[in-house]
Amino acid sequence: MPSQPPRQTLAHLPEELLSHILSFLPASSSSPTIHALTLVCTTLNRIATPLLYTHITLTPASLPYLRPLALLLWTSPAHAALVRSFAVRKAYGGHLVPWPQWEGVDVDGVVAGVVGRYVCGNRGDGDGDGDGEAERKEWFRRVREEGEWMGICSLVLRGLERCDRMEFDGWSLVDPRRAGSD
Repeated sequence: MPSQPPRQTLAHLPEELLSHILSFLPASSSSPTIHALTLVCTTLNRIATPLLYTHITLTPASLPYLRPLALLLWTSPAHAALVRSFAVRKAYGGHLVPWPQWEGVDVDGVVAGVVGRYVCGNRGDGDGDGDGEAERKEWFRRVREEGEWMGICSLVLRGLERCDRMEFDGWSLVDPRRAGSD
C-alpha cells in the first residue's frame, strides 16, 4: 500500500505568505472573516489582529460592544496603535453591553484616568474655581455610569494617536500630515 504524504495545514505556510494572503481581505473591525481568523491559532491571531483593528467601523450590530472596545484600546497601547481609521455608520444610541470585568483591570480607575487626561487637561486657566474638576466628574458619570456612547467615542478617539481618519455619517476628518503615510 502506498504511503500517504504528510498532511499539511495552513500553519505550515510561512507567515509572510499567510500575511500576503490575508492582505486581500477587506480590513475592517466589522469583518467576521478576520475575527474568525484570530480565533484559529496563535499564528493567524498574530497576523489577523492588526487587520481587525486597522479600520474600526461601528455599525448598529457592533455599537453595543463599544464599552469592551474602549476598555481594550484604553488599556492596550499596542491595540490602540494599530487603529488608522475610526468610523460610525448609522449606529446611534441603543443599549451597550456592560463594561467588561477583566482580571486585574480597575474599570473605574481606567475611565477616571482617561477622563482626567482628556477632559480639561490643558485648559490652564489657573483660576482655581474647580470647574475643570466638576467637568471631569460629569464626564466620568456620563461615560462610566450612564455609558453615553458619544462620550465614550470622543474619549476613544482622543487616545488614538495614529488614527488619521474619522468618519461619521455624512462627513469625515482626515489628518493631512499623516494621511496615506502608513
